[in-house]
Amino acid sequence: MGIHISDVAQLIRKDDLLDQEARSRGSSIYMPDNRISMAPPVLAENRLSLKKDHVRPTISTMVKVKRNGDIISYDIFPSLIRVDHQLSYFEANMSTEAGNAITLLHDIATRFREKRMSQGAIQIILPEINVWIDENGAPVINRVNRESPGRMLIAEMMILSNWLSARFLAENKIPAIFRSQPKPKSRILKNGSGTLFQNWMQRKLLNRFVLRPTPEHHCGLGLDAYVTASSPIRKYFDLVTQRQLRAALGLEQPYTHKEIETIIEQLARPMADVGRIQFRRNRYWLLKHLEGRIGEKEEAIVLQKRRNAYAILLKAYMIECNLPQSTGINLKPEDLVQVTIQHVNARNNILSVFLG
Repeated sequence: MGIHISDVAQLIRKDDLLDQEARSRGSSIYMPDNRISMAPPVLAENRLSLKKDHVRPTISTMVKVKRNGDIISYDIFPSLIRVDHQLSYFEANMSTEAGNAITLLHDIATRFREKRMSQGAIQIILPEINVWIDENGAPVINRVNRESPGRMLIAEMMILSNWLSARFLAENKIPAIFRSQPKPKSRILKNGSGTLFQNWMQRKLLNRFVLRPTPEHHCGLGLDAYVTASSPIRKYFDLVTQRQLRAALGLEQPYTHKEIETIIEQLARPMADVGRIQFRRNRYWLLKHLEGRIGEKEEAIVLQKRRNAYAILLKAYMIECNLPQSTGINLKPEDLVQVTIQHVNARNNILSVFLG
């Protein structure tokens, strides 16, 4: 089984002008109404992209696996790839249902996830709400099932690839931007199952991940070591890790332990800004959509009781807001209620509802 990642580091060299700009940005930024690439779009969408019928340099991870999903061996090396078949998630889902090589890959991905779960991984399953702007400038909402066969397959293959990259770097004693995570404050989910309420609340109980030059256990993923090297086009941390992989393969000089520490420190602020911008912009357009839904009813889950209100989750939009307490009505966590949208102001981040 092969997992192939575009060799971005071959073109964006350490400390050149492209690299300096990418480092200052830290990551591509994806918003409903705009996208700001870490690398120039002419590169990110063309020469660095694994496009159908084009030969591209990659870093390949070839994994030999048993039918039951157990890993026999793996190898990481530079390669040239020409993509013959390029499938959308929908096409991959149809292929999975029809039964072919993708079905076998999906089985391997499923078994890999089961192994991670047996090692204590916390699998949080929540729908993803995508927002984009149509030709008239209006927000359009789309609910994505992140557990569809195609998306699940890709997610697990990326986790597998990143885990093997971490093992490879650790075995070669090369520092990298290793990602670890302590145990959660409390554990709600058991064996990967749970209600929407339980998954939402479990996410709140996770501890923040930690970045350091040496490997440590990642509790959330159930793995002994982890890096992210699967998105070097859009994440600078991944580009740095890819350079360390190339260094282990004798293609360039590695960063030192101190240089890795410096990069982690320098990117802390830009990466926090990226996360904040994406969250706020997405919420703005969700609220902009809800401005046209005033007076409509929505189903919500009660999350917890606060001083003068309940925290609730609007299920259709996966967005939290407050529900004022009503006289004579006592709600408890996980209760389902119907609420009416009362007032929305996207610019001022206001969303108010009442029970009814």
